[in-house]
Amino acid sequence: MLEMFFKNFKLGDGDVLHIYDGNTTDAPLLLQATGTALNRRKVHSSSGCLHFRFVSSPSGEAGGWEASIQNMGLCETFSARILPRAGTFDYCQNAGQVVFDASAAFATNPPGFDPGRILYSWRIGNQTFSGATLSHTFAQAGAYTIALTATDPVSGCTVVQRELVRIGTKPVFTGTFAPDTVCASEPFSLLGMVHPTTWTGFVAAVSETAAIPEAPGAFYQSQLNFNIFQPGDFVLTATDIQQVCVTIEHEISGQVQIELECPSGSIIQLKNFSQQNANLGEPVVWDPAMPGKGYQYCFVNNAAFGTMNQTSPRFHSYTDRAGNFYFNAPFLPSGNFTPEMPFSALAACPLNGTWTLRVRDNQPGANGFVFGWSLFFREEFYHDSLKFTPQTVRKQWFRGNTPLTGNPATSSIAEHGNHIFRFEATDNFGCRHDTALVVHVRRLPQAEIQSKLELPMCQGDSTLLRVVPIGANLPDWSYQWYRGATPIPGAVYDTLWARTPGLYSVRITDLTTNCVNFFELQVTDKNCDLIIPNVFTPNFDGINDVFEIVNLEHFQASIVIFNRWGRKVFEHSDYYNNWWDGGNAPAGTYFYILTFTRGDVRQTAEGVITLIR
Repeated sequence: MLEMFFKNFKLGDGDVLHIYDGNTTDAPLLLQATGTALNRRKVHSSSGCLHFRFVSSPSGEAGGWEASIQNMGLCETFSARILPRAGTFDYCQNAGQVVFDASAAFATNPPGFDPGRILYSWRIGNQTFSGATLSHTFAQAGAYTIALTATDPVSGCTVVQRELVRIGTKPVFTGTFAPDTVCASEPFSLLGMVHPTTWTGFVAAVSETAAIPEAPGAFYQSQLNFNIFQPGDFVLTATDIQQVCVTIEHEISGQVQIELECPSGSIIQLKNFSQQNANLGEPVVWDPAMPGKGYQYCFVNNAAFGTMNQTSPRFHSYTDRAGNFYFNAPFLPSGNFTPEMPFSALAACPLNGTWTLRVRDNQPGANGFVFGWSLFFREEFYHDSLKFTPQTVRKQWFRGNTPLTGNPATSSIAEHGNHIFRFEATDNFGCRHDTALVVHVRRLPQAEIQSKLELPMCQGDSTLLRVVPIGANLPDWSYQWYRGATPIPGAVYDTLWARTPGLYSVRITDLTTNCVNFFELQVTDKNCDLIIPNVFTPNFDGINDVFEIVNLEHFQASIVIFNRWGRKVFEHSDYYNNWWDGGNAPAGTYFYILTFTRGDVRQTAEGVITLIR
């Protein structure tokens, strides 16, 4: 088979190159090329001969081509492809069955070629399969080589095609934070931290639980041995070391020193001793023999934090693995830190060989544990079949199925009880991973302010305001009253005398939950002076038919009415809205004595009322 490779190809406007699969223009036309269509492309002939017909446009600019030609065997042009139906060779661990299709053909198919007769076989590890389609489940994260063998039984040509399938690792969410408990309607922050996990086909990490010795001169030590790199691979610059991560817990971070030694004996300090008094991870302070919860601290070139000794502690509350609760404990968060000495101090260290990590504790009394460590070099030192790290491309907080904005995200919840928040991370493999945190929302104090006097109260009156709990059984509350926005000195009880109109409010603090709520009541007044008529006309016309006294509803009142001879004609001990309609009394002049009481003040009014019929 003839193969022609066009190293350069550029025709002028209107120029056309016709290429035939044979020695004349009567042979099958392979293509008609213009412009730069054949630049860096190959053309094959099944007949062993190619015929060119070049048509140049009179007005076209100069152009041409440069090509090499070689004679190839038929099988040399036979190739196969592995086609993933998902369009990618990167999958998630929970992908289930993944499907691949096989395809094979010659560069230029010989006469009578039938693609349906090609035989396919597959190999994954020590497993073999046959057929044009492969369905396979990859149980664990890692790199898997798929080998496809395609055979044309007519020509006897065989070709092998290989592809690398990567099953992504799951990240860890160490450092993701949500408050354990908040008060209802109180804003709070959620911080999501996602740390991609690197898969390696070799040992790049130590996993163990080991106490850090506290004896003078003693230290924790662990080693990693590498033999996968090229003999000439050395540390030349700081960026040749990607990261060193240590998972550790200790009661006092300042007592800890961490150092790394390379195979040639050079040593750098990743963290030095200091005066810093903060936790690493979540130690069990009261039981030095029990390991706590380790946090992962990574040393990288472009760190989010400075050195560990330069980083200001944060504060949180936690319950250790022994059940002890710690309130507002200082700690260094998990994350990326700047090494105390730069990685460039390890220049000329070979990558292959023994790398040693040491952790020292310079004072007795505060215990600590190492749970493991890892060392990774620049990605270019590894082949994908040995190492890969899915990268996070999207982060999102959710409350239920409702997305929240930002990271950190802010939320507040009015409903008391337990509420689940989910932090989701998506990597460049298209895999979604999440972690869920529960926030307990405490109920706010619920109450109302009640007034002893009905509002609006009468001008000059005072009323007793009282806080009445709603749904609380003997609450343990504290109080502070306000008039307007100004706190009232000494008003720290559940009652208050309101002596002037205005807006009164009370701040209630639940001393059990420390949750605060505010309640308010507008105290108003009005003119309650009595308006007593001197005449009424009980003629049933709906106008002035009774002896009605305006504003009497604000008082407890009794009345006695006499005729001109002093004879009692009407009496009532609760005179309101049961007005005297004259009864059978004749028209004339009558005398009344009205006794009315509001609060502790008792008053009397006497006068004359004329009944007209």
